[in-house]
Amino acid sequence: MQLRKYLEDGGSGKLNVIAISWTEGRYGSASEKRLQRFVRDFHPDIRIIRETDKINKAFAPLVYVPANFVFDGTGKRAFGDGNREHLDQDYIRHLVDRLQ
Repeated sequence: MQLRKYLEDGGSGKLNVIAISWTEGRYGSASEKRLQRFVRDFHPDIRIIRETDKINKAFAPLVYVPANFVFDGTGKRAFGDGNREHLDQDYIRHLVDRLQ
């Protein structure tokens, strides 16, 4: 996983990652323990927020899950349109460096 590798290679000091729990419970039984275990195993710096109407509106139109979005320090969207796009380490580094 490119994002995990970027975070492990020192990127966690430059990038805050937030995961939105969008489908947990929609397609089967929700499991808080399973969700927390996944995040802990992926990278412990990732924070989870829950889906709300306000979150849905802020990220609309969300076409695919997972989708990647990048926001600058003021909260302005700098990258992402709700489509699934592969972000390799070089592109993640480029996006973060461009915002600094």
